[in-house]
Amino acid sequence: MFEIDFKFVEPFELESGEIIDSIDLRCTIYGKLNADKSNAVLVFHALTGSSRIFDWWRGILGTELGLDTSHFAFVCINYLGSCYGSTSAKTLNKKAKMRGKNAPILTAKDIVRSNYKLLAYLGIKKFKAVVGGSVGGMLALQFASDFPDLTEKCVAIGATPLSPMGLALNHLQRQALKINDIRFARQIAMLSYKSSELFDGRFARKPNRNGENPRLDYDKRFDIAGYLDYQGEIFEKRFDAESYKLISKLMDLFDLSDAEIQKIKAETFLIGISSDWLFPSKDVKNLAERFTANGVNTEFVELVSNDGHDAFLSDTEKMNEILREIFNEGNAGVSLAVVSASRTRVR
Repeated sequence: MFEIDFKFVEPFELESGEIIDSIDLRCTIYGKLNADKSNAVLVFHALTGSSRIFDWWRGILGTELGLDTSHFAFVCINYLGSCYGSTSAKTLNKKAKMRGKNAPILTAKDIVRSNYKLLAYLGIKKFKAVVGGSVGGMLALQFASDFPDLTEKCVAIGATPLSPMGLALNHLQRQALKINDIRFARQIAMLSYKSSELFDGRFARKPNRNGENPRLDYDKRFDIAGYLDYQGEIFEKRFDAESYKLISKLMDLFDLSDAEIQKIKAETFLIGISSDWLFPSKDVKNLAERFTANGVNTEFVELVSNDGHDAFLSDTEKMNEILREIFNEGNAGVSLAVVSASRTRVR
């Protein structure tokens, strides 16, 4: 692992027209770049992730895994507005307030353009692929559209423009942030990341594992409630509320017009997750069909899992199987000969 911190002192203009005087970006590279740097893969992290891929995609990154560090070098940049080394939302808001302005709104286009600035310093001329899950998948698609000559493949996992349900869930989370309750915001999010099948199997109607009896007192919890409270507590310690607000709004605003889709030259893989209700697999398949109708070489892949949206993080065996085949040169049109995942060539 090799970590780099960059500072760009020239002004950076957002899609909104707001100008930021300077930006910091933290980049982490896993694996070794070859002499001409033609083996680079750009990875976009999810909402609360960081540039350190191994911290959140353990079991996927490594020798002979889906993200194979023996063949490729994986580059990940902490988003502008995130809180793990790049210029954070808190800093952006403070600078805006000093200028008498409101907190800036960032878009997917802003994030990929900030990443592009750093790539010139790294000397990477073209990526083998851009990869991301959830909001990271949104950004992978935006990158493939905005910089069509800079990647051979695009892999977006559990990512589409948000449905009204997704917009509603993000709205509720930001409402919780308004009353300074990042714990509650995270609990709402956790419900959307999992599936009812997973909750049935893991928690059922069991009392909380610490011995509480929910029949004795209003505050005594079932096991699922104890789990959600715990997730809220640990999240409060590791993430910033302003970054949460900024990136969730970025998710809301992500969309691709037909004209933007038509710019994509990369071989594109859209991966749906069978039990995902935040980004339903049918929505991912519909997006794949729309890409194909707009002339993009696209394959829809469904990962069959009961883990919900988080399956791209937790169901490592199946995720590895899909990514290995995608990164295998000359794989176009080959069906996965396994039950765990099915690929449909969308034409």
